[in-house]
Amino acid sequence: MKITISEEGESSRANYLGPKREFTEEERNNIKKQLAKYAGEAEKLKEEAQRGSTSCIYRVLPRLKEINGDWLYKPNKVSIGPYCYNLRNYEEFKMAEDYKRKCFGSLLVKTRDQEMQINTHMSCLQRISELEKKIRNCYSEEFEVAGIEFLEMMVVDACFIIEIIEMFGLGTKFDYSKSYLGALAWMVPYFYRDFLLLENQIPFFVLEEIYALTHNISVDESRSKLLSSAWSFFKYGMKRCYFMPRDIHKMDVVPVLHLLDLVRRSLIPSNIEHGTIGFMESPFIHCISKLQLAGIKVSPVMAYSFLEVKFKKGVIEMPNIAIDDLTRCLLLNCVAFEQCHLMSSGRYFSVYATFLDCLVNTKEDVEYLRERNVIDNYLTDDSELAGFVNGAGKDLVLSFLDGFYLGDLFEDVDRHYRNRWKWKWASFEREYFDKPWLLLSAAGGILLVVATSVQAVMAILSYKYKNC
Repeated sequence: MKITISEEGESSRANYLGPKREFTEEERNNIKKQLAKYAGEAEKLKEEAQRGSTSCIYRVLPRLKEINGDWLYKPNKVSIGPYCYNLRNYEEFKMAEDYKRKCFGSLLVKTRDQEMQINTHMSCLQRISELEKKIRNCYSEEFEVAGIEFLEMMVVDACFIIEIIEMFGLGTKFDYSKSYLGALAWMVPYFYRDFLLLENQIPFFVLEEIYALTHNISVDESRSKLLSSAWSFFKYGMKRCYFMPRDIHKMDVVPVLHLLDLVRRSLIPSNIEHGTIGFMESPFIHCISKLQLAGIKVSPVMAYSFLEVKFKKGVIEMPNIAIDDLTRCLLLNCVAFEQCHLMSSGRYFSVYATFLDCLVNTKEDVEYLRERNVIDNYLTDDSELAGFVNGAGKDLVLSFLDGFYLGDLFEDVDRHYRNRWKWKWASFEREYFDKPWLLLSAAGGILLVVATSVQAVMAILSYKYKNC
């Protein structure tokens, strides 16, 4: 088909002019409706973009739930916030719901004046109402809870968390039989777990505001008290994890977003380096079974955090980590948070999960790490732990612009693994040093050759001197 260019620079088809379509009135109306719909979707996209810059509480990505199981991201006994609001109607959550109301009442009755109690209650509801837009913007998705139901949910949930962390985070022996919360003592292990689930959070500033109103102090004072109480609560209950000593006042530089964020940041050493920044090939090292063939070993070390992994002179130095149900949920929810939150200070847990996933392929790998005292397995067996590790590090997005803190380790381990001389020396070590009888046999053979040679030399020298 011939194409001609007009003097004005426009192209036209010289031999073909299609018929001009005439739109009916009904079609025009449908187009207008579609345009209005598209405009509405564009506005929603804009709102989602704005929400993304303020969000800190997210729905766990479906692919993570599919890999690891939905139950590891869902609460067992207590639902907090709007995402898990509907769960409180189930039987297993009713006891916690009952104690939520009691905890709220106990905070109010600390002020004996009934008029003061009413004023405190109304002040809490009023303050949450003023903050409602800010609170909703903290959630990545919209939710149906609204009106007075939303206000009551936030106030009651906040009071419950405050009472629990103050009562059970003392770190000292306490006679719970003398407290109205004593009946809840058996549920506290569930609270540690449920308070650390990404979808089961309320913003930390809500806790600060309610604490200030119920204790009649300033918000700044309530922040320091809450941070200290919450930090002690989790440190006392999660004895198998290393909590870094923190200057509470320094946490004000980057405000704590929620309880999961507090614990996550408490497990990240302040002296840890961000590592490789910029381009890096897909991070990968071989499993420990293969690394051993190149002479690479694993050794336990003392450190403030299990994240402090290093590689020195052919040895991967790993702090001990105890994997139980609580640690498993903590790791998975920290990873889920880092995968969603663009402004997280480095994806440390995502990188660590990737490292463990590379290191472990089978239950034999787990067995070796257990024997080296770098992993304590409190799950059913080594096969279950291997499955958990492989799932935790699967299909993760790692942003190298945020820093890949184990980047140098991955490169050094891979470089060691590709060195042929390392393989030959490791093979020699396995052949002789790991089998003492072969080493003794080889040494005996060498000694026999040396002795025979010495004897021959002495015989020659003796013969020579006799002839002289």
